[in-house]
Amino acid sequence: MNSSTLAIHPHDESFTVIVEPWADEFVVHPEQHCAVVAHHPSLTPRFVVSLAQGALIVWGNDSGATFSFLRDGVGEYETNNAIPPTS
Repeated sequence: MNSSTLAIHPHDESFTVIVEPWADEFVVHPEQHCAVVAHHPSLTPRFVVSLAQGALIVWGNDSGATFSFLRDGVGEYETNNAIPPTS
């Protein structure tokens, strides 16, 4: 299994991290060390990141990828619902 990690370290204020295409939301507070980890069985998964209305939006891009969310090094959430193939 291949993986890629996006580290998230807020400094001044809390904000929401939204992981797409699953639309899962996580509030991250100052001084927490969080990460979105994408997993894929055959390739190194990629992210696209954008900001919108005070939220950090993290898109998983690769069909077959899943993700997990870690807060202060502890797994908080993991999905087994892979990104479906594109037509």
